[in-house]
Amino acid sequence: MKFIQNKNWILALTLGCLLFSCQDLTEIDKNPNSPEDVSSNYIMTYVLSNTGKTFFSLGRDGSKIGAAMQYMQAGTNEGAAVINQYAWTQEAWDGYYDILRNNQLIYDKGIRDNNRFFQAISLTMKSLIWGLLTDLYGDVPYSDALKASSGTFFPKYDEQATVYKGIMTDLKQAVTLLNSLETKDAVSATSDILYKGDGAKWRKFANSLRLRYALRLADKRSEMSTLGVNIQTEFTEAAADAFTAIGDDASMAFPGINADNSAPGGPLNASNPNYLLKPGKPFVDKLIALNDPRLQRWIQPVLRKWDTKVTKETTVTVKNIYGESYSVVYVPTTATNLDTSLYVGLPIGLPITQAVTYNKGNDATAYNNERSPYISFLHERYRKNTDTYVPMNFITYNEVEFILAEAALAGNFGATDAEGHYKKAIRGSMDKAGVFTVTYDFDKYYAQPTVSYASATNKLERIMEQKWLSSWFSIQSWFDWRRTGFPALKAGEVAQYGKALPIRFMYPVPNQDPSYLTNYNSAVERLTSTNFIPTGQSKDHPYAKMWLIQGTGKPWN
Repeated sequence: MKFIQNKNWILALTLGCLLFSCQDLTEIDKNPNSPEDVSSNYIMTYVLSNTGKTFFSLGRDGSKIGAAMQYMQAGTNEGAAVINQYAWTQEAWDGYYDILRNNQLIYDKGIRDNNRFFQAISLTMKSLIWGLLTDLYGDVPYSDALKASSGTFFPKYDEQATVYKGIMTDLKQAVTLLNSLETKDAVSATSDILYKGDGAKWRKFANSLRLRYALRLADKRSEMSTLGVNIQTEFTEAAADAFTAIGDDASMAFPGINADNSAPGGPLNASNPNYLLKPGKPFVDKLIALNDPRLQRWIQPVLRKWDTKVTKETTVTVKNIYGESYSVVYVPTTATNLDTSLYVGLPIGLPITQAVTYNKGNDATAYNNERSPYISFLHERYRKNTDTYVPMNFITYNEVEFILAEAALAGNFGATDAEGHYKKAIRGSMDKAGVFTVTYDFDKYYAQPTVSYASATNKLERIMEQKWLSSWFSIQSWFDWRRTGFPALKAGEVAQYGKALPIRFMYPVPNQDPSYLTNYNSAVERLTSTNFIPTGQSKDHPYAKMWLIQGTGKPWN
C-alpha cells in the first residue's frame, strides 16, 4: 500500500472513506512524511465498509459458499469447477488480516484517548472478523497475530476453542463498555456508516453476535466450560438485549456511486452482465412448493415457458405480486421430462454439456450459453450498482429470532417459545425482502403444513429449512448446515470428492519458511481426516473436520 503525501489528503481521505474508498490506513497512520494522526472516525469507515464487502462477496452469486448452499449454479463452463464441482483450492486471508490491523488502530487510539465507544466498536468488529476467520478455516493465527512490528512474522495458529473464547470475552467486554458511555465517548455519526453513532444499537449488535457464537458452540459446551466460558450464561445475558426489530439489523447499503462502493454485479464492476449464474433448483423448487413471496424478489421468470395448455407459441405479460411485469413466451409441449414452471432453477452438479441445454427440450434454436431462456435468471437487482434489497449484512433481526427459536427448542439455553420466535423470524425475513410493501396474507402462508412449526415432525429441520431460505446469499446458512446437517442438501453427480458438500476453506498456500511451516503443519495435524479426502492428500482440505464439528457426526459422517 502507498502512503498518501498530498497536502489535501485529509479532505481526500474524508470523502473517500465516506464513499468506501479508503486504502489501508495502517500505512497512513505510520507515514513519516505526514504529521497527521488519522482519526479513528476515518479508520472506522474503512473497517466497516471493507468488512461489509467481504461478507457480501463470500455469499454472493458466484461464491463458493453460495454454491455449496445451492442458491445458485454455473450454467456454463466458466467457474463450474469451483461452483458446481466443489473443486476448492487454497483461500487467501490477507484481506481479513488487513481489516484487523486497521481495526486494531481504532482500539489502540480508543485506549489512548480514553474513548470507550471506539474501544467497544473495535472489539465488536474484531470479534466479527475473527469469528469469520475461524468459522471458515478452523485454527488460525490469533493471539500472536498482528505483531509483525515487534518481530513476530510467523505467528502460531491458535486452537479454535481459544479463538472462540477470545471472541466471547471481547464481545462481553464490548457490551460492558457500551453500557457505560459518557458524553465524551463520541464517534462521528457520518463516519459510523453502520449505526450513525447509536451506542444502544451497537450494544444490541454485540449481544446478537454473542447469541450467534454461543449457539454455534452448543456441541462444545463442556470444552468451553473448561476454558471458563459458560455458554448458557453468555446466551441468557445476551438475549436480554439483542435485536428486537428489523431496524436493529447490522446492515449497510451499497451507495452505488463508484466501483469501490457498488455491488459487485452492477455495471460499475461488471461491464458484462452476469447471466451465466443460475438459481439452484432445490432452492427455487422449495420456494415454489411453499408459494413463497420471496421467490419473486430474488428470481425472475423464464423467458420461454413450456406449457401443456397452449397449442401455439403465445406471448404473455406476467406480473408478479410486486407489480413487476415480464414478457414470457408460452411454448406448447406434451413432454413429461420438461420443467413447465414459470420459475426454473438449474439442477445441482450437472455436467456442463447437460447444464447448457437443460430444459431446452426440442427447441433447436442456438441460444447464447449464458442466456438459456428456459432457465430463470437471478433478479435484475443483482445486476445493479445498488438496490434496496441487496445490502451488506453482518447479522440480522431474523437471524436472531431463528437463533432464539433453535435455542428454545434445544431447551438448555434458557430461551422459551420456539414457535413464537420461529414465526417472528420468517416474518422478519419477509419484511427485509420487502414482502409487506404490498398486501400479503402472512398467516395464510404460515398455516401451511409445510411451514407451520406445529405441523413439523422434525422441528429442528423445519427451523433450519426456513433459516436457509431466509439466508439467501448469506454465508451463515453454510455454518448452520455444517453444525446441524439441515437442510439435507445433496451434492450433484460431478462433485469432485464424492456425494458430500465441503465443510471448510483451505489455508492459504503455505510460506516455505521453516518457522511458518512448523505452525502450519501443527494446525493441519489438528484437523480430522474424512472418507472424502483421497488417500495421500493433506488434511488441509475442504472435507477435513475442524474442532467445532469433530465428534458431532455433523453434517455427515
